[in-house]
Amino acid sequence: MKTEIVNDSYYTGFEGEPEIAFVYETTNERQVLKMWTGYFDTMLDLLCQYEAYNDGILREYYIHEGWYEESPWELTNLDATIQLFKSFNLQNVDVKAVEVSPNIVPTLPEVAREITQFLEHAKSSESNVYIVYD
Repeated sequence: MKTEIVNDSYYTGFEGEPEIAFVYETTNERQVLKMWTGYFDTMLDLLCQYEAYNDGILREYYIHEGWYEESPWELTNLDATIQLFKSFNLQNVDVKAVEVSPNIVPTLPEVAREITQFLEHAKSSESNVYIVYD
């Protein structure tokens, strides 16, 4: 039986609200990074301001497909997704967008780093990564 290791620090306090999780499995464990969709959606909205959204995870978000239609949904280009979250930078976004969500935005660089580390660990273990939307 696999040990499940869940990091839900970005969901704590939002119990009962919609959640999204990144998941990968190794031989003996299942790793889960669970967060409130408000963090994830806001981050992707902000990334769409300065990153191309014609492919990858931003495309799926922008056209509301991927994990919205099929859950779990496999991330097919892990390297590009890692680079995307590494590129997250509040200096690149419109100040008005930041002002709209003053309680959420300050946490987003930390969330982006956590996602990046999670995806890098999955890559180093040669695991497939899935997004689970609930």
